[in-house]
Amino acid sequence: MKANGYALSDPGLKRSANEDSFLMDEELGLFVVCDGVGGHVAGGTASDMAGKTIRQVVNDGRTILQKYNADRSLKNRAIVAGLLQKAIQTANEQIYRMAEVDVVKRGMCTTVAALVVLEDYAILAHVGDSRIYLHRTNQVHQLTEDHKYAIEMVKRGMMKPEEAAKSPQANVLTRAVGIQPAVQVDTLQLELANGDLFLLCSDGLHNYADRNELKTRFTGADPKALPGQLVEFAKASGGADNVTAICVKLEMSKGAKDDVVDALKKTEIFGKIPMFRYLGYTEMTKVLSIAHLKEYPAGASVVNQGDPSDEMYIIAAGETDVLKNGVKIAERKKGDFFGEMGIFDNAPRSATVSARTPVTAITLHRKDLLELLRQESQIAVKLLWALNRELNERIRKASEDVATRSAAGAKPPVPDTTDVGLPFSLEITKF
Repeated sequence: MKANGYALSDPGLKRSANEDSFLMDEELGLFVVCDGVGGHVAGGTASDMAGKTIRQVVNDGRTILQKYNADRSLKNRAIVAGLLQKAIQTANEQIYRMAEVDVVKRGMCTTVAALVVLEDYAILAHVGDSRIYLHRTNQVHQLTEDHKYAIEMVKRGMMKPEEAAKSPQANVLTRAVGIQPAVQVDTLQLELANGDLFLLCSDGLHNYADRNELKTRFTGADPKALPGQLVEFAKASGGADNVTAICVKLEMSKGAKDDVVDALKKTEIFGKIPMFRYLGYTEMTKVLSIAHLKEYPAGASVVNQGDPSDEMYIIAAGETDVLKNGVKIAERKKGDFFGEMGIFDNAPRSATVSARTPVTAITLHRKDLLELLRQESQIAVKLLWALNRELNERIRKASEDVATRSAAGAKPPVPDTTDVGLPFSLEITKF
C-alpha cells in the first residue's frame, strides 16, 4: 500500500501557543500526532520531543519493517508492533528525565497517536486522548480509546456512564507520555483495504466532531484539503484548544493485486459467526489480526478424522465434503465454519473435511486466541457470553424437538456423534 499523508496544526482561537505537534515520514510509513501538556511551552517541548524520538527509534528499526514486508508472518508483525511500543516508551523515558532535571518543565507530558503503514497492515499505537479514526466503505470507526478517568471508571464497573460523565475528573488523563518513568502503550494491528482513509487528531478536533460529523466531512472529500477543512470546522465550533489533523490516504501500489480474501471480506465473514456477534469493530479487528489464510487444492483434506483439534476454520472460498468413516454426511461451503470447539479443547476430530473444489480457509489457532483473550478481558467476556447464548439456544431447540417427537409418538432421534445433525447455524462442530 502507498500511504499519502496531509496535515495541518493550528493554535485555535483561545490559546496563544500551539503545544500540539505532528510528524509524517512517508518513506517509513510513519505518522504521529502529539498533544502536549505542561504550560510555559513545556507541553510543546514534550510533544515535539515525542514525535522526533518515535521517528528516530522506528528509523533505527527499519530492518524490522523490511523483514516484515519480506515475510508477512504474525510473528514478524508482532515485532513491528513491539518496535512502535518501544519508540513511544523511549520517548516517555526521555521526556520524564528532562522534566526531572529542569524544574521549569516539571510535570510536562504529551499524548501520542501513532500509525505505521506496512504493505498489508497498519500498526496503531496510542497513549492519552489523541485519536485515530478509519473511514472505510462509507463508515467511520474510532480505533483508539481515550485514556481518561471517566472511561476507566466505566470499564472497571465502578461508575455508570452518566455518573462518570458528570465527575469533575471526567476528562483527566489516566495515561500520558512523560509523566511517569514508564507508560503502558495500547496497540492495534489492522489489515488494510484499498481506499482506506485514516485520521489522526488531537482533542481540539474530536471534542467538536463526532463520528457522524466526520462521516459527513469524509464522504467525497479531497484528502489534501481535508485537514484544513477539519481545522476550520473546529475553530468555527469554538476553537478552545490547539487542533491538529493528519489524513492518511491509502492507495494500492501499481502492479499489486487484490487479495482473494481481503480485509473487507474477512470482516463480513467473521461478522456472521455467532460466537463473534457481540464484538465491536475494534475488537473484531483484534481477532482478525491473529487469523491465518490457508489454501487447499481440490481433493486435499482440510482436517482428518481422529486428528487432534486446535484450530477453527471458516471457509472463505470453495466447497468441502464432510466424511464420517469414509461416508459423506454433509457439505460445507463459503461462509460456513467448523471446528470451533477445537479452540477450547483438544478432542479428536470427529469427521474428515475434504476440499471438493479449491478451498481458501480462514483459521484461528487456539494458542493465538487464548493469548489474545489473556490480554483482552472484554473480548473474553463477550465470547463467553456469545457461547453461553448459543448453547442455550441449541439446548432449547433440542428440547423442543424431543417434546414434538414425543407428542407425535415418534422415537427420540439417535444422537449424532459427528455434531452435524442440526442446521449449521445451530451446530457445535468438533471436526
